Amino acid sequence: MPKIIPELRTSLIQAARKSLLESELHDINVRKIARECGTAVGTVYNYFPSKEALIAESMMGDWLECVRNMREGANIESQPLDAIHATVTALREFTSKYKPVWNKNADERKSLLSLESRHNQVIAEISDAVYETLARFDLLYDKYLPGVVAELVLLASRTENGFERIAPLLERTLR
Repeated sequence: MPKIIPELRTSLIQAARKSLLESELHDINVRKIARECGTAVGTVYNYFPSKEALIAESMMGDWLECVRNMREGANIESQPLDAIHATVTALREFTSKYKPVWNKNADERKSLLSLESRHNQVIAEISDAVYETLARFDLLYDKYLPGVVAELVLLASRTENGFERIAPLLERTLR
């Protein structure tokens, strides 16, 4: 059984995060990350089952901060559309930071199945924030509404003017 060293796990996550923020997704290299941490490639796989799992873990701290920001921003606003806009803004900060992951091309999609499988997790977190907003404004008239709005929020967060594109639909939906 391989020996697991907590400090090495942290170092691997930090090196992967640095690489992700500085490189294109296809340029992230487990060998380079291992070399930066002074360990062997095989050792990296003692901590993470795949490159994609390492990448996902390297984004987790920022994701948790994003979730907090989505909720806090939405709770400050006094109108439902403004609260959802705050949610989009918080998510946009995260997706902009990790643009190579969110705006990947078709070739990269094939190699990122584990990140794609996290879609439901991402939508669940966004839905929770949206649910709180809709409940606060007494707009929970359909049990599927938070999930639908969450998908729209995720879509809107991918582009700079994304909220403006979904706002008319949200206005009609949230009456």
